[in-house]
Amino acid sequence: MAVQDRLYTAHDLAAMPEDGKVYELHNGVLIEVAGSKYRQTRLAIWIAYLLMTFIEQHKLGGAVTGADGAVELNQYNTRIPDVAYITAERAQAQSDDSYIQGAPDLAVEVVSVSNSDVEMQQRAGEYLSAGARLVWIVNPAQRTVDIYRPGGARQVLENDGILDGGDVLPSLVLPVQRVFEQLKTNP
Repeated sequence: MAVQDRLYTAHDLAAMPEDGKVYELHNGVLIEVAGSKYRQTRLAIWIAYLLMTFIEQHKLGGAVTGADGAVELNQYNTRIPDVAYITAERAQAQSDDSYIQGAPDLAVEVVSVSNSDVEMQQRAGEYLSAGARLVWIVNPAQRTVDIYRPGGARQVLENDGILDGGDVLPSLVLPVQRVFEQLKTNP
C-alpha cells in the first residue's frame, strides 16, 4: 500500500465518492476492510436479532446497528462493529445522515479466521478508550465470548457461560450456548 499524502478525518471519509469498497480510518490512515464470511455474518445478524428482541420486549429504545454501521470514535478513527447498540438517549442525539458519533455503548465483534487475538484485543481497547461501556468479542471457532468493560479486565465465557448486559442492557441474561445455536455443529 502506498503512503498517503496526508491523514484523513472521519469528515473526509464521509465525503469520499463511493467506489464500491468499505473503509475504516486507523489513526488517519484509510484501511480497506473485507466483508464478513458466511458464518460471521450469520452470527452477527443472529446476535443483532437477540439484542433487538430483548430491547423491544423491555421497551428500552435505542438503536442496534449491523456490520455496515460505521462509528466515529474520534476525528481520525472510525470502526465498523459487526453489531452495535446505543442507548435511547444517545440514539436521539444522532444525525440520520452521519456516522454514529462516539463509541457504541455495546460493541460486538465476531472473530474471523483472519483476525488475531491481539488484533481483537486492540479493537476492544479502542472501543473502550472511545467510551464504550461493554465489548463482546465473539469467537465462533472456539465458541467463546470475551467480555471487556472499562478498566480493561477480560472475562472469557465458554459455551456454558451466561452473558449479561451490565449497565448497558440491565437484566439481559443470554446463555452463550444460545448465541451459537444457529451455527452448524462443526464450525
